[in-house]
Amino acid sequence: MMIAVDATCVGSGLGGDETLVTGMLRGLALVMPNDCRLRVLAARGAALPAEVIGHRQITVDRTVRRPGPMHFTMTLPRWLAGLSRRAERPDLVLTNTHAPVWSPAPVVLTVTDLSFLHVPAAYPRATRLRLQTAVRRQVRTALMVLTISEFCRQDLIASYALPPHKVRVIPNTPDPPGVPEDRASERLAARGVRAPYITYLGNLHPRKNVARSITAFLAVRDRLPELAEHSFVIAGGRWFAGSGEEQAAAAAPPGVVQFLGRVDDAEREVLLRDATALVYLSTFEGFGLPPLEAMARDTPVLAADATAVPEVCGDGALLVDPLDLRAIESGLTRVLTEPALRTDLVVRGRARVQQYTVERTGIALLAALTAAAGRVAEQSVKSSR
Repeated sequence: MMIAVDATCVGSGLGGDETLVTGMLRGLALVMPNDCRLRVLAARGAALPAEVIGHRQITVDRTVRRPGPMHFTMTLPRWLAGLSRRAERPDLVLTNTHAPVWSPAPVVLTVTDLSFLHVPAAYPRATRLRLQTAVRRQVRTALMVLTISEFCRQDLIASYALPPHKVRVIPNTPDPPGVPEDRASERLAARGVRAPYITYLGNLHPRKNVARSITAFLAVRDRLPELAEHSFVIAGGRWFAGSGEEQAAAAAPPGVVQFLGRVDDAEREVLLRDATALVYLSTFEGFGLPPLEAMARDTPVLAADATAVPEVCGDGALLVDPLDLRAIESGLTRVLTEPALRTDLVVRGRARVQQYTVERTGIALLAALTAAAGRVAEQSVKSSR
């Protein structure tokens, strides 16, 4: 079985997509049998996982990363056509979000969530229409659809009337704790980051609910003298429409709410490790990786009880209604002031994150691809009769 994998999102800084594909590559590299080969298309200069580099069953081709419309209509089809001309036609093509306009082999399409369908106002009109139109068509024509949680699986089945056997869950994989370089802490300190602080890591997008998190934090900080030294550090790039974060922070004293924008991996490691708590109150989430990353670093998590987040976090986080400001304030107060709860969350978080290993991701993905290849074989036999 030869699988062509579009991995051009790796190195793009596109958050969840990049993490997902990286985890898939790592998982497959660890578990694929001897009769399986990967042909990977990656962007020039992008750092692929260590498990992939030099693997005898994985060949990497490099290309210039181009915008999505050009990538799926030109770059990806041309690469696949080139493989076919060299007698290296893949058995399956694995892509993320969209399928190429032409493929020499059946497509296994990964769709991480349907927020563009359920929270349309959070997207620019052109982006929303592209996603709604293309994904609806492509999930129906794909041989198999992969997604990252059972919540998303059920959503795909219900929203697009897909047969249940066609949609499979491939869980995300959190990166293990690392040892950040000393300069990462220095860089953050130079930007005003000082303990104690809570943190949010992720894109600034309306569905991430960061403005309400800020409002709740400022109310709790004003009410409890023991939190007077705490700040709220927010790291992530802005996606699409503004969602009122700066407005929510406008009344805060200088330095109490800090917007860092995008941070590098070493700075992210420091923020996850040294925060008093991670706050992740997204109102619509297909998975939610930062809570697991925080748990892996013994950082207590306050998370939303909505969409896929409870499925992923289990009992490893304190869950609250992300639309209920009082519930958020109560949750923040508990996580920041109750030592017994904090200790319990750390212990339960360690156990929870152990359920999301790169091997688990690889095994699930290999099983899905093997089943997809089996369907191709069955269809070939039927058509030859």
